Amino acid sequence: MDIFTHAVAITVILFATGNAVFIPFGVLGAVIIDIDMAYSFISRRDPSLFLLFHGGFTHSIAGATILSVIAFGTTLVLSSTGSLPGTVPAGFLIPAFACVLAGVYLHLFLDYLASPGLPLLYPFTEKRFGLALFPMPVFLLITVLALVSLAVIFVRGLTHEFAAVYGAVFVGMILVSSATKWFVHRKTRGRSFPTLHPFQWIIIREENPSYSVMVYDMFRGVIRELNFEKYRNITPSEVHRYDSLPELRRHRYFSYITIVEKNGSEIIFHDPVREEGLISFPPWYPSVKVNAKDVQTIG
Repeated sequence: MDIFTHAVAITVILFATGNAVFIPFGVLGAVIIDIDMAYSFISRRDPSLFLLFHGGFTHSIAGATILSVIAFGTTLVLSSTGSLPGTVPAGFLIPAFACVLAGVYLHLFLDYLASPGLPLLYPFTEKRFGLALFPMPVFLLITVLALVSLAVIFVRGLTHEFAAVYGAVFVGMILVSSATKWFVHRKTRGRSFPTLHPFQWIIIREENPSYSVMVYDMFRGVIRELNFEKYRNITPSEVHRYDSLPELRRHRYFSYITIVEKNGSEIIFHDPVREEGLISFPPWYPSVKVNAKDVQTIG
């Protein structure tokens, strides 16, 4: 979800609940965890740092909470030294921090709805969680809604009537997208992901020897189906010997599926869903190659 939507959403919620005075703290929480966009380049230098990519560690519950504490503490220090205008009264500290957390957790919730996956439970697991509700046209409409809302707020101010309209439209988009996802779920079997096309979804089904990947059109049914063997010229036990490789962990983190094939001494792990262009995001590291000779040092 875009940063404008995060900011407007928490602003509307705090205003509607009578907590307008805390809107700056809510917005701080709503936008601060996207600070990872500023340093994602660091992770490209070392494969073990892949969770520093945008949508990584700061988008886990633990990481977002830690960043909230740091951001709030920094705000208090800057305020006390006069670097920021105004001060936070002692009686406001707890509710102000609660609003920072509210902004952060709302950000995670909205990204959970929109994203194919966030590492919400890191450091306990690198597994990504997400509903992937919104086809790209709906996602763009949500961004436009946020930009228009910001313009209205700056020009005319925030009113309860506007907050109600924004909330109704935004929640309506979520409900329509949820209903669409439910419809696709009822008609297919497997994990479903939206595409650039508003009525076409990618369905991924894992079977014992292979993955089935389908393009499902809501009006025409399955219009394309592909099957990918999980292993070629290599056994699962051989593959597991590479599980701790940072390059492989990074690849799997960004991938929808991973298939493995061995050609001579070269072992290739790749995600055909992204390589085939069925889903283009995330674009990073759709494949990784390792040399079979490295087994001795990894196993």
